[in-house]
Amino acid sequence: MLRLHLCGTVMAGLLLWMLLAQMARGIPSDPEALRVTNARHLAMGEYQRMPPTALLTAPTVTLPHREDTLLQTAGGFYWFQFDVFAHPDHTYESIYIPRLAMNGEVYLNDERVGYFGPLTGDYAERNWNRPLYVQLAPSLVKPGLNRVSVQIRVFPDYMAGLSTVWVGSDENLREAYLSRRGLQITSVFFSTSFIIGAGIVLLILVTLRETRKWNLVLLALTCMLWGLRNLAFLATEPPVSHSHWVQISQGGLLFFASTVFLMVLNYCKVPRNRWERKAWWTYLLTFPALLLVHQDWSLRVVEVYGSIILLGYLWCVRLMWRHGNQHKALDAHAFSFGLLCFCLLSIHDLLLLAGYRSFDGYFLNQYMGIVMFLVLSYFMIDRYSRLLKEADLFNETLQARLARREAELAAQYQVMQHIDAEKVKLNERQRLMADMHDGIGAYLVAAIHQLRGNAVDTRTTLALLEDGLRDLQLSIDSLEPMEQDLTTLLGSFRYRIASSLTAAGIELQWQVDEQIPPLPYLDPRHCLNLLRVLQEVFANILKHANASRVTLRVSNGAGHVGVQITDNGVGFDSDDHPAGRGLHNMRQRVALLGGKLTVTAHTGQGTNILIELPTSTNT
Repeated sequence: MLRLHLCGTVMAGLLLWMLLAQMARGIPSDPEALRVTNARHLAMGEYQRMPPTALLTAPTVTLPHREDTLLQTAGGFYWFQFDVFAHPDHTYESIYIPRLAMNGEVYLNDERVGYFGPLTGDYAERNWNRPLYVQLAPSLVKPGLNRVSVQIRVFPDYMAGLSTVWVGSDENLREAYLSRRGLQITSVFFSTSFIIGAGIVLLILVTLRETRKWNLVLLALTCMLWGLRNLAFLATEPPVSHSHWVQISQGGLLFFASTVFLMVLNYCKVPRNRWERKAWWTYLLTFPALLLVHQDWSLRVVEVYGSIILLGYLWCVRLMWRHGNQHKALDAHAFSFGLLCFCLLSIHDLLLLAGYRSFDGYFLNQYMGIVMFLVLSYFMIDRYSRLLKEADLFNETLQARLARREAELAAQYQVMQHIDAEKVKLNERQRLMADMHDGIGAYLVAAIHQLRGNAVDTRTTLALLEDGLRDLQLSIDSLEPMEQDLTTLLGSFRYRIASSLTAAGIELQWQVDEQIPPLPYLDPRHCLNLLRVLQEVFANILKHANASRVTLRVSNGAGHVGVQITDNGVGFDSDDHPAGRGLHNMRQRVALLGGKLTVTAHTGQGTNILIELPTSTNT
């Protein structure tokens, strides 16, 4: 904390040094420049187009001279006049007036040579913080005595007067004029632009959910109100009347002060029943009413309420200091330091406004925008760094949670894989058990019954055992890894059935087209269904067809693979012969494959069976 305040003090000292250096440039450095500190003074009720002759005998006043006393004056027009003796070796080319409040005209030898703002009518240009520079034509400056007159327009109950006047060379006085104008106007313009820009950034942050906080809203509001307040320094042609513009700008200043006070109370989490909250409500509710009492009291209200709010600000500095120490918050100390600087500059301006400081002086409170900008920059950088740290912490936490979740999902996936593998094994065991029970089991039971009987038929028993063996072979073939290859499955079936066909004297012709596509649904269950269909077909040929030749052709069709089995046996009339149980079972098994079975037969012309298997349908 000490390091922060030391850094802030050094920065404030550097800014103060730059400010004083710039102020020093606002004083002409030419030793031959004439500094006018005494002038004849005369008050007039109405505007005069020429310096009155009564000025020659008017009393003398010391410059700078204030026309108001604690912002109280009746208004009107005031004349100041002094004499300048032009030596042949001295050059008088211009007149430089650091402060002229409000509008004024400059005369040289009773001829108007410069002015700022109209001096008649209700309209007024606000020239209370701008220097005036008048360049003199060489023909107007005559050798010897020259008379310079200045007429200023004074508004009731407003700061008014004339500063020290300088007469000298154009080069030196212009440099001093530009330096003072840059300090009083240009710097205020840039600092106001910076603070309004910071306020816009804060408003953008307010729209984000992560940074949507009440204190941030108040901070953005104070930036905008400060910009409104600084318009009093910058605007020379307000959109409303002079008196109403004073109310708007000074009311904005008081509202800015109340907003800062509330922001400090919220930031320090001061309870609502504390006297600080009650004081804030009292301040907020009373000053608008006082502003509306009389338009010409605006500056006096600002003076009174400014003194009150300065006491409140000093208390806020204490609150922010304690809050920063308790919570180790650097931003609280940064705000307390900025608020302290604001108080010191405001005290100086109040003294200048009340007439306790020289009328040649500067209003320093306007430069608080630079300090506010630096404090806000620190605040936004600190808030941004915090958000980055929170984002990094969130990312680390999220990555850790994702890693844990990934490990949990991987473990669950392994468990589910194990469960699925066990289910597959169980289903396959159950399928094999059912196939063995329905297939080889049935054949073995029938053979046992044959052997237990009194009259044993050896041929029948042998046929049952052979059928059971073939069924077992089919079940084994269906378990071979075929990789969805239909031709491999059919080749294995050919190997099993060839001996039976040869023994029966039947010639087998085998025809397979090239590039038969794989069937993705040929798993062990579907392989067994297809093998049983083929087994049923060839069993019927062996038992009933009385054929001498069988042709099996595998062809590649449009979206399907055709397995066609044709014999030259006795055949039958498919129109008159009803479909038996065997044919029904075959069609049912082919349907499980997603295919279609077609039987074409005629008596004495053999039988043709076509099995159409889809190439892409996942059954």
